[in-house]
Amino acid sequence: MILEELEGVLQSRRSADPAESYTAQLLANPELAQRKIMEEAFEVCLELGRAETARDLVAEEAADVIYHLLVGLVGVDVPLSDVFAVLEGRRS
Repeated sequence: MILEELEGVLQSRRSADPAESYTAQLLANPELAQRKIMEEAFEVCLELGRAETARDLVAEEAADVIYHLLVGLVGVDVPLSDVFAVLEGRRS
């Protein structure tokens, strides 16, 4: 699944040079990662609230939210499987 693949790529960026990797920059600076999560969430909300929603823009902004959220999770060692387990538990 693409999310697990992305998680693996993000984990591999932990050892990358922040000067050469945007992901490494975010992992090295948790406050920056937090700000990006908030910024991207706000942007997706703006797109969702437009009178005429552009599906492609909503998808792009949602992808940005997911990417930055995954970076935040990797940064604090919370595996995606833990998030899925919480969601699974809420299904019952």
